[in-house]
Amino acid sequence: MGKKVGIVIPSYNQGKFLEEAIQSVIKNRKHIDIKLIVVDGGSTDGSAAIIKKYSAEIDWWRSRKDEGQANAINIGMRQCGDCDYVMWLNSDDIYETDDAVARIVAFADTAGAGFCYGKSYFINETGGKIGEYPTVPYGEDVFYRSCIISQPSVLIESKLWEKAGGLNESFHMCLDYEMWIRLAQICKPVYFEEYIGNTRMYADTKTATQEERHLMEAICIMHHYLGDVPDSWLYAWMRLRDKWGIMNIFPNRLLMSWEFRNKKKKVREIMEGINIEW
Repeated sequence: MGKKVGIVIPSYNQGKFLEEAIQSVIKNRKHIDIKLIVVDGGSTDGSAAIIKKYSAEIDWWRSRKDEGQANAINIGMRQCGDCDYVMWLNSDDIYETDDAVARIVAFADTAGAGFCYGKSYFINETGGKIGEYPTVPYGEDVFYRSCIISQPSVLIESKLWEKAGGLNESFHMCLDYEMWIRLAQICKPVYFEEYIGNTRMYADTKTATQEERHLMEAICIMHHYLGDVPDSWLYAWMRLRDKWGIMNIFPNRLLMSWEFRNKKKKVREIMEGINIEW
């Protein structure tokens, strides 16, 4: 009997891209059994009409206010109890090929991998390839320095997702990275060196518009799981807050030695600045 994959598409006012994401999942059904879940946060841009257009192809959907992306994904994952594996595809992302999901499932089955990830391209608003996500084989040293795992190319065993407890809904930016860390503590990630997903980059993405929040969450994650924060991450946060360009006056080496004498105080300031529940 073939494996079944639950794929959750969370969305909020992404009608511009939502249809392409839904179609991308539907096309992958030609090669593998997929349960398609769409969780829309009560969009006002016509997204509900797009979802209804594909209602015959969608196994479960809703369109009403939720508590953010992580909450939407967790809601969707609760509908995947009969699936062997789970994935989520953001509503502005797409799969690289019509057999992408089948390929990574076949790899996971062969490798005995409960948590695996493939390669990804960056694409622009029109779907043109503009680069590659910097994925590399898993190693603790590099994994805890940067996010080497591209979210649309991740496949997780359902039982492993449940064991990890789903996404931490306190996170709005680094919800995936924090989840990868918890999963990696249970099951070593396995790298699949083929392209699976495409992640879209454009001016209105959360990553582009909320860079400071992104760094603050990443710093909180490092402090919580490692008890320390890479100086480079703290330095990047300080530069973002330096609206007047004062840091450009001094040599980096001097700034590092001067500012990081108060490193613990700055990290505490960051952690108090956002409400993260562990």
